[in-house]
Amino acid sequence: MIKAGLIGGKLSHSLSPQIHEKYWRLSGMLGRYALIETDERHLKERLDEIQALGFAGVNVTIPHKTAVMRCLDVISPEADAIGAVNTIHFRSGKRIGHNTDYFGLKSLLDRNGFTLTGSRVAILGSGGAARCALALCRDEQAAEVLVVSRSPEKADAMLNAVGYEALDASDRIDLLINATPSGMFPHTGECPVSDAVIQKCENIADMIYNPARTLLLQKAAKLGKGAVNGLWMLCAQAIKAQEIWTGRPFEEPICRTIYEGLKEPVPRSNIVLIGMPGSGKSTVGQILAERLFYRFADTDAMIEAQHGLIQTIFDTQGEAVFRDMELKAARQAACRQNCVVSTGGGIVQTGAAMDALKETGIVVYIDRPLEKLLNEVDISGRPLLAGGRQQLIALFQKRRALYRQYADVVIDNSGSARQCAEQIIQKLEDIRK
Repeated sequence: MIKAGLIGGKLSHSLSPQIHEKYWRLSGMLGRYALIETDERHLKERLDEIQALGFAGVNVTIPHKTAVMRCLDVISPEADAIGAVNTIHFRSGKRIGHNTDYFGLKSLLDRNGFTLTGSRVAILGSGGAARCALALCRDEQAAEVLVVSRSPEKADAMLNAVGYEALDASDRIDLLINATPSGMFPHTGECPVSDAVIQKCENIADMIYNPARTLLLQKAAKLGKGAVNGLWMLCAQAIKAQEIWTGRPFEEPICRTIYEGLKEPVPRSNIVLIGMPGSGKSTVGQILAERLFYRFADTDAMIEAQHGLIQTIFDTQGEAVFRDMELKAARQAACRQNCVVSTGGGIVQTGAAMDALKETGIVVYIDRPLEKLLNEVDISGRPLLAGGRQQLIALFQKRRALYRQYADVVIDNSGSARQCAEQIIQKLEDIRK
C-alpha cells in the first residue's frame, strides 16, 4: 500500500485526499492519504515521523512551501529556480523536494487558452504560489509581470514586489493570477482587488478552488471577463506528484475524470456518526479516523470546549440553548473536509443541524441493540437520561425512526467497536465504487 499525505497549516478543507485516493483506485493501486497539520517549529519533526512510517512522500501547502526547503537533502532544479517546494519524495533515505505547482498552473492556463507570451500579467501574493507563477511567466516570456503584495518591503527581493497601488496605476492587465488566500474558505467574503482593477483585466485565474466561485471570480464573470478557479491546477499538480512517487507518467484522461468528479458544489467527504448515547460513536469514530487518516471531531466535545459541561448547560440554561449550541457546532464540523464527525444522541431532533451535516458528509447510523444499551450505558452526566432505564427506552423509541430517516448507511453494532468500524469502511467503499 502507498502512503502519502499533505503537510501544512490548516487543512480541514483540503480536497487532496479525494484526488489521490481516486487516482489510486483508477490506477488499480492501493493507497492512503493523510492530512498532517503542523506549525513551522515542528516541521522537521513531522517529516521525521512521516518518513519513519514508510510514506512514499508528501505534498506541502501554505505556509510551509519555502520553509520546508531547509529540511530537505536534495532540491530539484525546478523547485530551486522557483524557491518553493510543494512535493517531497522519500527515496533511498533522502528527502527530495520538487515543485509540481508549476506544471499544474501551466496546465490550467493552457487548458483555458490564457496566453502568457507577450502578455501583461499581475500576480497577487508573495509566497510559494506567487513564486511559481512568476517563474512560469518568465519562462513563457510574458511582456511585463507585476508581483503585487500587501507588504512589498517584506517580500523576497527576487520577486521585486510592488504595492497594490501599482494595480490602480495600470491601464490594462491581460491576465491577473490570484496566488493569495484572499477569498478562500472561511474568508469567502473577501476580494483581493477592487472592481476597478477587475474591469482592467482581460482574464483572471484564481488558484483558490474552495469555494469554486470566489468573490473575485463572481465579479469577473459579471463583468464579462474570462474567469477560472484553481481546481484543475490542484488535480494536475497532484497527479504530477503521483508520477514522482510511483513512476507512472501523468495521464490527462485520469486527471479529467478526477476533475469532473470534484466539480460538484460540495463533495461529501466527511463521515457523520449518529446514534443513541452509548452506541459507540466516539470510539468507533476515532478508530475510523485512524484507519482512514481522517481528522476526528465530536460535536459534544466542541460544545464543552467553548461553553462548559453539557450537564451544566442543561441545568442552568435549558435544552433549547444547548440545541442552538449543537446546531452551531454541527455547522462548524460540516465545514471540514475528510473528517469523521461524532454527534450527540439527540442531534437528529434538529433538522437544520442534520441538513448541514448531510451536505458535506455521509451519515452512518450506529444501531446498538436496546438490550446492550440498557446493560452498558452509564446515565450519569447525561441530562436526558436522568429518568433511568425507562427514559432510555423512551428515547430509543422516539429517536430510532429519525436515525433511520437521516442515515445513508445503517450499521448493526452488536460486536466490538473495531468490528463496527471495519463494517463502515466496507460500506463506504461499496458506495464510492
